[in-house]
Parts: sequence; structure tokens; C-alpha cells
Amino acid sequence: MKQMLKLLLSIVIVVITFIASATLAGILAEYAGWWKKPVIGGVAAACVVLSGYLSAPNYKLYCAAAWLVIGAVVAGVMSEVFMYGEDANTQVPLYITYASGFATLAICWAWERKQFAPGQ
Repeated sequence: MKQMLKLLLSIVIVVITFIASATLAGILAEYAGWWKKPVIGGVAAACVVLSGYLSAPNYKLYCAAAWLVIGAVVAGVMSEVFMYGEDANTQVPLYITYASGFATLAICWAWERKQFAPGQ
């Protein structure tokens, strides 16, 4: 039961992190005059994977990978629903979002590998 509560808390943390990071990244991109969608997607993907890894009670890398897959599906749907004028006829923001998620998962993998390396 305790593990289930920790997992539920992890899910809440990831969802809140997604909302906060996407909102703040959008504000930053708007203020700086940058292309919003790749900034929002890249930052949100990195934050979701990292928060999923850090908040998972067990099997942290598997949880981060699961959040990457969930995030990839959500990003694909949201890229179709929330279309900005500057996004017409391009999938670049979606590819940047995916690349950011995969890069963050690779960082988590390297971190975990270093943490549990033999001889330490």
C-alpha cells in the first residue's frame, strides 16, 4: 500500500511538473521572441522524464522510460491540437520534443549506471 501511495505521489509530481514547466517555458519563449512550440516541448519533455526518474519509488529508469513513452504520445496529440501559425507544414517542434526526452532519458541512464557501478 505504501508503494502505491508513493507511485501516486510520483504521478502527481510529474503532472504538476509538466504543467509548470510548459507554462514557464511558453512565457520565456514569448518574452524572448523564440519559436514557442519547440521550446515548450523540449523543456516539458526533459522535465517530465527527469521528474519521473527522480520521484519514482522503484525502478526509476523504467518509470522514466514509461513517462517518455506517455509524453511522446501526448506530444503527438498536442502537436495536432495546438497548432500555431509558425508551425505550419513542419514536424520540427515534435522532433525536438522527442530528442529532448530521449536525451534526458540517456542522462538518467548514465547517472544510474554511474551510481551503481561496480567497485564503488
